[in-house]
Amino acid sequence: MEKLWTTAEVAGFLGIAESDVEELVRQGTLTGYKLGGQFLRFRPDQVTALKGQLPPRLRRGPIARPRREEAIRRLRELVYFYDFYVVSAALLAVVIVYLLTSG
Repeated sequence: MEKLWTTAEVAGFLGIAESDVEELVRQGTLTGYKLGGQFLRFRPDQVTALKGQLPPRLRRGPIARPRREEAIRRLRELVYFYDFYVVSAALLAVVIVYLLTSG
């Protein structure tokens, strides 16, 4: 299964703003897939095919994103997609600590 790209990854690859990526989806120029009803994802082959067909108004340099904002966004997505595993690991750690200290 191929890895789908985030809006930020598509924006970086195409050298446009994330809002422009979302606008391309609204216009039907780029197909986006919603995961969890909130996060847009894109197939890399579709993005690559679109790169040479961008309207001139969108062709700018890459958009720099602050590191802190990027880190917070990635952490939010990690917790959202893997919340079951995070909660399970925390509960398992509590049980292990309890068993080791009650013995």
